Order: sequence, then structure tokens, then C-alpha cells
Amino acid sequence: MVLIKEYPKKVILFCEIPPPEGGETPFVPSFKVAERMIKEFPEEVKEMEEKGLKYSFTARSTQNDNSSMRGRGWEDAFGTTDRKVAEERAKALGMDMEWLSNGGVKTILGPRNLTKVFEGRKGRKMWFNTLVGMYGKELSSAMMADGTEIPVHVVKRCEEIIEEESIQFKWEKGDVLFFDNYALLHGRRPSLPPRKVLVATCK
Repeated sequence: MVLIKEYPKKVILFCEIPPPEGGETPFVPSFKVAERMIKEFPEEVKEMEEKGLKYSFTARSTQNDNSSMRGRGWEDAFGTTDRKVAEERAKALGMDMEWLSNGGVKTILGPRNLTKVFEGRKGRKMWFNTLVGMYGKELSSAMMADGTEIPVHVVKRCEEIIEEESIQFKWEKGDVLFFDNYALLHGRRPSLPPRKVLVATCK
């Protein structure tokens, strides 16, 4: 949720239906990723911090793959079939939009931070971005805010560091997780259906 302007401080997850296989929620201390990336790529991290990041995401029209946020049509993603309403909601989230000839839409966000320092967290830099999640995908991209490409090996190594530092939480029915969204990265492993994990956020 680092893409939106007002990201939540806390994320609360509740497992209503645990998956029969897979579907773990990995979480990673953000400061550990930042520390290791700064140590291994000091110049590249400095440049990205100075320039900021820019993301783009393409949402198709009415073609939903509900197993993935990246497969959602723009109507579902913005909760409307009205383009003007979608534009208003995108603007409120700090997104620019480009309507495509095939009926889809390209959203552009930036500049966004690479790292952030939050009060009450020992002055540590947090790896506060979705670089790995958006970079070089079919429907999304990530680059520096001025258009400079980010080296592939830097992103690949970041992905490896996140994997190395991650802790896997295996869901059981009734489990509740409270996340400090400022200090933890989290994701979702592929799973067999059914899986139902509900989410709530708060400032």
C-alpha cells in the first residue's frame, strides 16, 4: 500500500478459510532490506533515493483474474464503470491515468519514496516501496522518477534479499495478525483454493 498517498499505519489480517496448501503470508523487517541494499548497492540506492521511483500499472477492461490484484479490470479496481468517477478516485490516490484504445487504462504514480524514516523506530531507514513487485511485469513497471531504468541485477538481488529475510506465516482458521505497516513488508504465497483472509487497515 506504499503506492497510495495515505498509507495505513497498521494492517490487520483475519483467516476465515485457511487454504489446503500454500497461501502463507511472508513478512520481512523493512529495515533489514534497506540495510543490506545500502551495503551492497550504495550508489544505486543513493540515486534512487534522490530521484524517487515511478510506477505504472495497466488495468484491462472487465477482464478480471480475481486471484491477483494485477489481473483486475479497472472497473473492479476502482469500483465503478464510470470513467470520470474512476479518474476522480485515481486522482485522490495520487495517480495519473491514460485511457488505452483497447478500453483499459494505464495508471502512473510518482515520484514515490524508495526508503522512509518513521518516528519511533530508532531512526532506521525502512525499505518502503514495491520495486520488486512492480518491476518488469506484464502489466506493471518500476523505474526512477526521471525515467532512468533501474539495473536488472539490482532488482533481482533485492528480491533475493527479501526472500532470505522473510518469515512465512502459515494460516489456521481464526488466526489474526497485526502488522506494523511502517516496519514490515508482507505478501502472499500462491495457494490452492479455497482461501479467505480478510483485511482491515487503520491509521
